[in-house]
Amino acid sequence: MIFSINYLWRLVATALGFILFGIMGLLIPWVIGPWLYWRYSDQQQRQQQARAFIHRSFRWYIHALRWLGVVTWDIRHAERLQRPGLLVLANHPCLLDVAFLMAFIPNPNCIVKERLFSNPFMRGYLRLTGFIANNEAVGLIEDARASIASGSSLVIFPEGTRTAPGEPLYFQRGAANVALRAQVRITPVTIVCTPLTLTKKHRWYHIPQRKPHISLLVGEDISLVDYYQQPVAGAARTLTRDLQLYFTEELKNHERDIHRRFGAGVETADYRHIGP
Repeated sequence: MIFSINYLWRLVATALGFILFGIMGLLIPWVIGPWLYWRYSDQQQRQQQARAFIHRSFRWYIHALRWLGVVTWDIRHAERLQRPGLLVLANHPCLLDVAFLMAFIPNPNCIVKERLFSNPFMRGYLRLTGFIANNEAVGLIEDARASIASGSSLVIFPEGTRTAPGEPLYFQRGAANVALRAQVRITPVTIVCTPLTLTKKHRWYHIPQRKPHISLLVGEDISLVDYYQQPVAGAARTLTRDLQLYFTEELKNHERDIHRRFGAGVETADYRHIGP
């Protein structure tokens, strides 16, 4: 009986979490947009202030999710995300990854799918913040480089979409191209969600039997000096392969650490193999 009540509450709380996210997406542009346009004539200043507001909003949101009982979470070495001008690469196990990264990065920018700019719940704040559309346009890399140079921290999911449960990591080359052309270090973040929820194969109402725990580990910066001696195309291929290897190994270590901290019975993804 207690289990059933807990399960039903988490189902209701998850629905509330989605409703809350939708309300935030609809209201944020109308609440702060007019004030930002009145207060700041410079577009870059407006975008920075909008990103700071998004950061605080998502910080509040993830605490609300924990208070509602939807998820628990922890983050290690969060201070590494407080620096300006970072290129943050992360794996993407579940739908909440973006919210958590935005919550811990003070001036976040992100490369997002172009179709999201047509989503009524997201297009307003995506345009207000100056988030970058992943439309394969020639200017994407230059926009990314300019964003990092301005002091924003750019978040990229090298997989381009959420990891399918049980599937190996498969990184696209876009993140490596941005890193090499911007000539910045990479700040890696490994994310583990257990039990798995809100993955590519889960609907919002597919509630796991136990409350999910999301764990973020911010790694040490990765230097790209050794790649600069190669032609960019070849370096991007090599770096993409090396990043897949790095994240695969780090995720194994991260999951083992979760087993030690939270005990047996933890559901994990299969990262034993590397994608082609």
